[in-house]
Amino acid sequence: MRHTASRLVGLGLALLTASAAQAADRLSFMPLDPDSFDDNRNGVVRILCEDSANGRSYLSRAVLLAVTGEGADHDVLLAARHGVVGGDGPRTCHVHGHDGAAARIIDMVIAPQDPREDNEFGEDWAILRTAGRLPDDIARLPAAGSGPGGAGRLTMLNRVNDNRACRVEEMEYWADDRLIVHDCPARPGLSGSPMVTLIKGVPHVVGLHVGQYILLDEDGRRLGVARRLSDSFLDTLIAYLETDAVP
Repeated sequence: MRHTASRLVGLGLALLTASAAQAADRLSFMPLDPDSFDDNRNGVVRILCEDSANGRSYLSRAVLLAVTGEGADHDVLLAARHGVVGGDGPRTCHVHGHDGAAARIIDMVIAPQDPREDNEFGEDWAILRTAGRLPDDIARLPAAGSGPGGAGRLTMLNRVNDNRACRVEEMEYWADDRLIVHDCPARPGLSGSPMVTLIKGVPHVVGLHVGQYILLDEDGRRLGVARRLSDSFLDTLIAYLETDAVP
């Protein structure tokens, strides 16, 4: 099994910054056990967004990140860019199923888009901030950034009771170091679901499900595509939290 370098993002800005500065650990993918799955799946929430340009609503997923303490007045989430951004820019979004002003999304950091980019999955992520803190019984997951490659099995964490392990696929003729190709079952509305691995027994987010890839030369077999949490993403997250911490 190949190993890839990783960087861990833990609870709190001080710990997060220290983790980023430390030498990288070695990471191999390992799926969640049933108990870890049940304990953490409510950390995936539904994001409902309204697009003022066309009047339509869009439902996707997001994961709460363990980057704020219990005394914080908001939460930070990771979502798929295409779920929260439309043709005219950011949509009006909230955490679906949670009442009150706390569930409103009041700030976004959107992945930069290169007009020359020919891969729609390449920069499909967004960092969201809620107006208030969601209930404390919702799980918050740490994140781990990994470099190219990686083998083993992952769990696509979502609110349904499906904890099957997913295999990471090797795609020799369609390689993009930013992406993880997997065989997790997927359907519309699951974009933003986190790809999770166990690191020293603790679930960590290492990718974000953003779409499907159809193999036309293999009877239309469908594979999932996840945006890897690369070091550039973690740098963006750290910069966002540092700005957020300034009084």
